[in-house]
Amino acid sequence: MLPDSKISLLLGQQIQGLAVAMEQHNGRGKVSKVIHSFADYTSQMIRLGKTAEVKRCFTMAAVLYHNGSALLKNAIESVYVYALSPMLQCHTKNLLPATLRRIRTHHLQTAGV
Repeated sequence: MLPDSKISLLLGQQIQGLAVAMEQHNGRGKVSKVIHSFADYTSQMIRLGKTAEVKRCFTMAAVLYHNGSALLKNAIESVYVYALSPMLQCHTKNLLPATLRRIRTHHLQTAGV
């Protein structure tokens, strides 16, 4: 399992555009704040139409979800996927890994209840 204190370091190393933002968190930031910064960056890439970078972000989110703690999984579900759901058009939605697609579908179904 990936330690929560290493999430910002990993994101900063794997996604160059996040390096500066993740340095500010530097292992001491709350998981939800780190994931919120990650969601903001992904959202910006969606708006700019940078499909390859969006796909990289989605893939990284899925990796974090599979290898993270319960706290990290909860942050990805309730912060990352929730924040990005309104922005996911057909072409962008298709880039989501299956795990994140299921989470999004669950969010959409429970929101209507």
